[in-house]
Amino acid sequence: MADPRQPSFPPGVLPPGYDNRRQLLYDLARNDIASAITNDSFDPQERVQLVKDLARREPGFLFPPGKFFGDFRSDEQVGRDRHNVGKALDQAIRDPSIDAADLKAIAAGGGPNGQQRLLSLLQEGGGGPGSGVEKYADTLWQQRNEPGNGNAAAVAAIAYMSDPKLRDGKLGSAAERREAFEALVAFNEQAPYAKMSEPEASQMKRQSLAAAATLFAQHGPELIDAYTTTPGATTPLSKFFSQTMYNPDAKDVTVQAKAADGSTVAKDMQSAIGDVLKQAATDRIKGADVSDRQGQDGPSRTQELELTKLARLGAAVTGGAVMAWDTYKDKIQANEESRKGFMDAVGKGIGLMPGGGLAKEVGEGAAKLALDKLSRVYVTDPKTPEVAMSDTLNQYYAGLVEGLANKRQQSGLTTDTFGQAYQQEMDRINQKRALTHGKSAEADVRGVDAPVQLAGLDAVDRLSAAMRNGDRSAYRQDLAALAAGDGGQLRDNAAATVAEQDKRAKDAPAPNADQNVQVAQAETAPAIRRG
Repeated sequence: MADPRQPSFPPGVLPPGYDNRRQLLYDLARNDIASAITNDSFDPQERVQLVKDLARREPGFLFPPGKFFGDFRSDEQVGRDRHNVGKALDQAIRDPSIDAADLKAIAAGGGPNGQQRLLSLLQEGGGGPGSGVEKYADTLWQQRNEPGNGNAAAVAAIAYMSDPKLRDGKLGSAAERREAFEALVAFNEQAPYAKMSEPEASQMKRQSLAAAATLFAQHGPELIDAYTTTPGATTPLSKFFSQTMYNPDAKDVTVQAKAADGSTVAKDMQSAIGDVLKQAATDRIKGADVSDRQGQDGPSRTQELELTKLARLGAAVTGGAVMAWDTYKDKIQANEESRKGFMDAVGKGIGLMPGGGLAKEVGEGAAKLALDKLSRVYVTDPKTPEVAMSDTLNQYYAGLVEGLANKRQQSGLTTDTFGQAYQQEMDRINQKRALTHGKSAEADVRGVDAPVQLAGLDAVDRLSAAMRNGDRSAYRQDLAALAAGDGGQLRDNAAATVAEQDKRAKDAPAPNADQNVQVAQAETAPAIRRG
């Protein structure tokens, strides 16, 4: 059915005052983009030229307006206009004459989140290989590191992850997938969609969260391994968990996950991410189950590597839950249902481990205890339930290791291997979290971001080394230097810790080097309680 708003201008017909069709179509578009860009009186090449002209002069007109005050259109018509413009635009930008500069200019006309707005509009055309969506996403990805391209990598990743026909053919290397993952985490942290009006803001938020979760659900083991192999690298994982799995606003988002047979299945976000976490924990326990260490003290090199990775994963999960608590505390605490919903989300990463054997056996015991504690955190610690939650997650991952140690009659796995790695990773996550989100007391007064104030925090690494080496003098100096860099709560805590260290050193006999090392390890190890 023809749109009654579309005037007919067959070839050779021009209204008074016009001597060319190009200007005529441009003026029609400025008045009503939906009727102009779909007007059959103009051939496809004329519409391509219209897109180029608008891109270079007034790109904002390519984004059809939503419902506004006094708008005669029905909600159905508003949606139909958007669909028609998106479909026509998708067809037009496939033309080779529309280049990267045109696409960048169009996105700029979409406002603060113009890149994602343009993608969302193009997706009305269907997507897939050869589509305008693919052309735009590929252009963004290829030029992601060029100045002025903003969130190009993240929006390209959203395009790829949102389109089942593109998902498997893009981001072909582990390095590219990791770059895309970090770009999505940063994008959701910035949340440029929050500056938009509804319902677009919520739609684009869900789209970007779903893209990050789909990438993780499809390639989780690879990503987890990349972030847990080296110390201090898990912050992107923690942020991701807080944005997705533990986000009360994302609990009903659907994710395209990978089934056991390699096919793709739709799952709720929490289950999709939780399944990856349980599989990762299973893989680490299986990898650490080395038969030739039966009854022996201390871990083998293989066990140390596997359990250290498990500790870092546990710290990332715990860090993510705490970050989510900080961000969504009011929503979580709103009522009994919301409180239970959050703890249920935390529990989604804990449960029956896939497969059989030892991993399943130790996993069942640790999960049962942890899930029971999570269900009672508001009773056991009503003032600070997030502390009880963190402690429970620590105990869950430590319980997996303790179960392995008990089965294989090994000592030194839980505290010495797992415990130290877990605490060190948690320290790094909390430090980076403070740098990213917090402001020191002095910075608040001066209006200077905390990252500027705390730029010299390599003292953290020196502090950890001093503790491991048993060097109390260096420990006190580095802790004091770390405190001075902040000037807020950290200074107070550090001063108390230094005073306590001095008192212990004064009261205790002079230790030898071996005793220093043992004391330092005891101070850095986390408190791991048995059920």
